[in-house]
Amino acid sequence: MSLVTPFEQARSALGIGDAEDDPSVIKRAYRRAVVGHAPDTDPEGFRRVRDAYELLSDPWARAQQLLTRFVPEIPPPAPPAAPPMAPPGATAVALLRLAAMNADSESWSVATPARARTAKAPGPPQGGV
Repeated sequence: MSLVTPFEQARSALGIGDAEDDPSVIKRAYRRAVVGHAPDTDPEGFRRVRDAYELLSDPWARAQQLLTRFVPEIPPPAPPAAPPMAPPGATAVALLRLAAMNADSESWSVATPARARTAKAPGPPQGGV
């Protein structure tokens, strides 16, 4: 929230512009707003108008309160621990295992080289005895 936001909200609650900072203008706007938001019929609206008038009639007190308000000094939480490092290639091995588990064993066939597919004629033994 900006330091200017409460003042802008107070001006809109009283229905005055940014350039109007004369105390008599603020007091007139307050009296008009109180007529519209009587405390017995609209207590929430009356509270909003009363707070706006108090803020705009003495803006230095509110500005000092905003600037000197207590800010707790709580240290930030520690970052989460890093996950343990996986050994190199662990992801590839895990993906291969997953693929092997989910694959149909019948669709896996070992392709034989083209030379091995041709039938060789039996020839003389290769050993000399």
